Amino acid sequence: MTFSAHPPCASILIVAYQSGAHLERCVAALDAQTWRDFEVIVWDNTSTDGAVDRLRPRPWLRIERSDENLGFAVGNNRAAALARGRYLITLNPDATADPGWLAALIAAAERHPEAGSIASVQLDASTPELLDGLGDPYTVFGAAWRGGKGRLAVPMPEGEVFGACAAAALYRRDAFEAVGGFCARFFCYYEDVDLALRLRLAGWRAIVTPGAVVRHVGSASAPSDFVVRHVTRNRLWTMVRGLPGPLLVLGLPPALGLATLGALMGVFRGQCRRRFMAIGEAFIAFADTWAERRDIQANRRVSVDAIASALTWSPLAYLRRAIDIRPLRDLVTRVAEPPAEDNRVAAVVVSHQPDTTLDQVLDAALAQCALVVLVDNASEGDAQSRLRARAEASDGHLVFIANPDNRGLAAAQNQGIAVALATGADWVLLLDDDSVPDPGMVSTLLASWRGLADRRRVGLLAPRLTDAEGTLKPYLLTARGRFGLARGPLGPGEVVRDGVFAIASGSLIRARVLEVVGAMADGFFIDYIDVEFCLRLRSAGFEVVGVGDAGLRHRLGDYHESQLLGRRVALNTHSAWRRFFIHRNRVRVWRRYGSANLGWLAFDVTATVYDVVKAGVLEDDKAAKLSAILRGFTAGWRG
Repeated sequence: MTFSAHPPCASILIVAYQSGAHLERCVAALDAQTWRDFEVIVWDNTSTDGAVDRLRPRPWLRIERSDENLGFAVGNNRAAALARGRYLITLNPDATADPGWLAALIAAAERHPEAGSIASVQLDASTPELLDGLGDPYTVFGAAWRGGKGRLAVPMPEGEVFGACAAAALYRRDAFEAVGGFCARFFCYYEDVDLALRLRLAGWRAIVTPGAVVRHVGSASAPSDFVVRHVTRNRLWTMVRGLPGPLLVLGLPPALGLATLGALMGVFRGQCRRRFMAIGEAFIAFADTWAERRDIQANRRVSVDAIASALTWSPLAYLRRAIDIRPLRDLVTRVAEPPAEDNRVAAVVVSHQPDTTLDQVLDAALAQCALVVLVDNASEGDAQSRLRARAEASDGHLVFIANPDNRGLAAAQNQGIAVALATGADWVLLLDDDSVPDPGMVSTLLASWRGLADRRRVGLLAPRLTDAEGTLKPYLLTARGRFGLARGPLGPGEVVRDGVFAIASGSLIRARVLEVVGAMADGFFIDYIDVEFCLRLRSAGFEVVGVGDAGLRHRLGDYHESQLLGRRVALNTHSAWRRFFIHRNRVRVWRRYGSANLGWLAFDVTATVYDVVKAGVLEDDKAAKLSAILRGFTAGWRG
């Protein structure tokens, strides 16, 4: 294989052993990466299933074969020795990367030169709405796990984790080589935790970034004797080698106790003998492990407190396999500002069974944006063919994506956002199919942003919303601190800062901010997507700003008139099926952000009570709506 004389930016290392059909899917996904400056080295550990032989040749693909199965640790070390990139990226053959995965890893590494590793967001390949892991937490008693495994996959802002799971991780080459790469004795399992600990000792940090997404198959839920042996043994080796003295003294007794308890409980799985043998194997190699410890600790560059603060200390977090991501207080300063002038704006419009208002939306968006991406969620009849024809006549200014099924608002928005980011947009404008921007709305939003002090904090700009019935009130909820909440009047001439949330339709979002806080929460489907996104934006240090001079005609729910005590009451209402999603998702948001925004939480709980009363007293179809609310609450508390 002939490679370019110019070294690539990144070297992707894949250690293959009996990888089956997973390997070709893994490599094929690299064909679709938006970042193209890479090479791939497949290290074959004497596979006999023909998976490596079946790989189609690629100009960037190199295959190396071993005479014996050297294991994951040595296989990656050997591949790294052949690699030419300044970034080394380990990728399991059963992990399939999304198209923007590599670009997101590289961008995060450039934003955080102090990070020795960058972790990916790992989704469960069979159930992608669930997490396979979000960074590796590590405890003082030696246990590590894939953070949040099995939980609903809701994006989290870029943050610090203890270490990166090597199933899909970027390592800075100089950091990897300085600490000696993976420990060869581990063969597999905990080798990435051991490396993460040594990188920490050397002064490096680990970052997880929301845009680097892979779908990971992983191993079966019931561990084999092979897994039990290596996990039990290597967990003890990792502690003894890496934990500074005071932490080792504190953590080793409970670690040995847990290992013994696990061995005794292994009686019920037939693994008691294997666990005790693994503990014995760890002790037999004590002299070698202690000698390695002396070298590792002699090169420690950080304090014991620094290591202790990076650990996860809660036993409950370990039992729950919780996520442990630490916020980056300086994240705002690491995100590039859009240019002061000539901003490229891409609009994302989502439609489902649209009426003629959609044409007005598209006309207004095309007049104000460089690109419009229209994502249709399985509209029936001739709607999709009509929309496709309009896109074909637009000279590339309107991109049409036709979904064969209704994927929900969040997933459709994310499809459009991915196109917008790939085309180099500076800002992304979100629009519903019934929301018509006033003339000059986009330019007014941008002009207000340019005039703001400390505009680097601004993540989202929102217009003033109006509707034909006058039920939408022109204000923006604002909050400073944990308890504050106020209504900021959003009339003409007003600019309101510190917004809590803005309705998605009309929101103008900085593209680079999306890269560090993540896109919309697919698992929400519809409703409270914008609330969750804005609270996540705020948690990362960014700001929601309302601009009263920018207008958007919007419809919030269905208009309904009712009688109460002989008086006419105008309401915006929702059907029973929408009520389920509203209340399920609001509970999810309460659980995640409520404690950090107590003023908003009190407001939203009050709004919930009002909605229940409204559904049960003022609206039609009362029983179905109240039942949907109850089912939504139950589902929200479950996950």
